[in-house]
Formats: sequence, structure tokens, C-alpha cells
Amino acid sequence: MKSQDFQGLAEAVQSVVQTVHRLRAPGGCPWDMKQTHQSLRPYVIEEAYEVLDVLDRIDSPERLKKEPELAHSFQEELGDLLMQVLIHSELASETGALDFASVARALNAKLIHRHPHVFGENASELEGLDVDGVLRNWEKIKAAEKAAKAAQASVLDGLPKSLPALQRTTRLIDKVTRVGFQWPDLNGPLEKLREELTEFETEVRELKKADGPEPRQKAQAELGDLLFSVCNVAFLLKLDPEEALRGTLSRFESRFRHVESRLREQGKKPEESTLEEMDRYWDEAKKRGSPA
Repeated sequence: MKSQDFQGLAEAVQSVVQTVHRLRAPGGCPWDMKQTHQSLRPYVIEEAYEVLDVLDRIDSPERLKKEPELAHSFQEELGDLLMQVLIHSELASETGALDFASVARALNAKLIHRHPHVFGENASELEGLDVDGVLRNWEKIKAAEKAAKAAQASVLDGLPKSLPALQRTTRLIDKVTRVGFQWPDLNGPLEKLREELTEFETEVRELKKADGPEPRQKAQAELGDLLFSVCNVAFLLKLDPEEALRGTLSRFESRFRHVESRLREQGKKPEESTLEEMDRYWDEAKKRGSPA
């Protein structure tokens, strides 16, 4: 980025910060003036997922250049997500706690501190680190930071409880793996997966015999263990369970829409047809080229 581009960036950031401040100031927008950190909480998640929806369509950086409409959508959704950072910073500035500038300065300082292989005085000594080496070094630095803050610091500190369960599971497995809490190869996790499946099937049979709070709770616990084991196998294979499930959902939706379309041709709705009929159209959708 050229120096004049940085100047334009500074002006753009200053303008949007001023705009958000104006929205909250007396005579501003009634809706924005009414908001609190807690009332805005759902929008942080919502805007992040809208960015993910666009990311699902970007299979290469070049596609953004080829499709201006996609680039525009990406720009718009990133802006909406940035708005959440800006308005929370503005709310905090009204109490004198912090502001957007302090957020940016803290982030910049953290990035520099956690990238000694780029910014450190001894960066040359760390030159040549691969991705895994960088991540290991990153965890060591974060662990040292946390140890300085509290004697009871945990490797798991900083893992948001509000993350989607699959994503949080992957992050948790990643963290403990980096400190050596992991099987040496895939055999252990695969055996554990088979074990958890057997235990889940056992609890399902018990649940069928006598449905109630206790057997249902046990079945749910075993289901959780089974899902965790699947995630661990995925981690060791460098597969993303979140993306895998999103892909499955996309294929399921596409195939079921085909089923609905074929039934519609006969003047029917799914609830007016038989399972056998819907299965036939489902298989038809699979044969059209959608991966299993």
C-alpha cells in the first residue's frame, strides 16, 4: 500500500468513526442512541455469519475481481461487521473506558508482540519458521502473557464459550494438541470413535426401553462424546468439521429442493407424498452429479 493510500485509509477511518459518534450524540439516531452492549450482542453474531455466507462463495481471490457484485457484497458485509466494532467502541468511549483508537493501538501492539519472527529484534533467528512453527510460537507467547496475568492460567483461557459448538471443539482440540495432549497417530482416535459409537448405541437401546430424564440425559452425553470423537479424527486429518457439515447441509438442501420440485410437477407437496416416492426423487438428485 502506497503512502497516499494510507492517508486515504486514515481519512476513511476518521470519517466513519465520526459518523458513528454522530449517530449516538444528542440529536442523532433514536435507534442507535437506545442501544447498549447487551442489546447489540445478537448483531455481532449475525453480522459475522453474514460475512461467512459471502465467504462461502469466494473460492479464490481472483473471483472477487471477476465478479464485481460478489466483491460489493463482501465489502458491504465486512462493513456491517466493522460497524459492530465501531459502535461498541463508541459506547465504551462514552464511559471513558476505551475508544476505537485504543482498540486499534492494543491490537497493533499485540500483533507486533506475537510475531517476533517478523517484528522482533531477533527476527533473523526465527526466520524460516513454517506455519506449524509459527503457531507453536504463538501459543507459547500467549501462554506467557496469561501466566504473567494469573498463576492459575490455563491453556484453554481465551476460548469463547459462545462460539458455535463445532468450532469451539476444533479450537479446544487444537489448543490441547499443541501442548502434547493428543494421540501419537490416528489409530487411537479411530478406536475411540468406534468405542463412543458403541456406547451411544447402548444408551439409545436403553432409551427405547424406558424413555425418561435419566436415560435421555445419558444418551445425550454419549452423543456429545461421539461428536467430540468425530471432531478429533477430523482434526488429525486436517479436515474442518464445521465446513464439512455446512457442505452436507448445502447438498441436503439442494437435493430436497429437487424433491419438492419433482413433486410440484405432479401437483403434490412433500406431506402429501410417500417416503418411497420422496426417496426416489432424492436418489435422482444424487445421480445428477451432487457428491454423496
